[in-house]
Amino acid sequence: MSSSTATTTDDAVRILIIYYSRFGAIGDLAGQIAAGARAAPGTAVEIVVVEERPIGEPLPGEGEEDRRRRQLALLEQIGRAHAVIVGSPAYFGSMASPLKRFFEDCATTESAILDRTRPWHHYLFRDKIGAAFTSSATPHGGNEQALHSILTMLMHLGMIVATPGMRGPILEHQAAPYGATAITGPQGQRGLSEEEAEEARYLGQRVATLAGWLRDGRRIAAEQKQGRLLTGGQPFDPSA
Repeated sequence: MSSSTATTTDDAVRILIIYYSRFGAIGDLAGQIAAGARAAPGTAVEIVVVEERPIGEPLPGEGEEDRRRRQLALLEQIGRAHAVIVGSPAYFGSMASPLKRFFEDCATTESAILDRTRPWHHYLFRDKIGAAFTSSATPHGGNEQALHSILTMLMHLGMIVATPGMRGPILEHQAAPYGATAITGPQGQRGLSEEEAEEARYLGQRVATLAGWLRDGRRIAAEQKQGRLLTGGQPFDPSA
């Protein structure tokens, strides 16, 4: 498992992009999504690249304690995020198996408060903004079905799904309303079109904006609750 981290501050809206990419096309989409997210003021972006190896399997030369620390650091990274954007190539109309296994592993790893029989209750993901992106080799390669498979998983985890929705002009726009997509050839050799790159940037900025609104709303709610506690449940009257 590899990750990259932008400079962060305690006050930043933290966007975590998690993706699996076999030939690089999903990595290209992730880069465009990250650029879009950073366009939203006060946003910090982190990226986790899912590998073939399960996260619970020790790396070469890694001891059990090193593995445990690495896995704990990954879970803490997910826990800090305000939004998670998930990407995978479309394999047989669904997400790739390494990505699904990554979330299964994260949702069932050791935790003092986790009921392992109900991983969709996992606190790491619940009530965060979630979004999806994918690519396929051909125009009918299952992109929308793959997006649905990712979004269904995010809903099971209690996330608040954000999609780009229908984009204008409605009758001519070719982008999927469920997430960012690309058609890049059997080995990703076609690359991203400018329209595909622009849609990815739009998704990143939209998620970052929504995550900021949600974060700020929670702060206001917490401040209002604290104010009620301090005043014994009575609203504060400055004229009194």
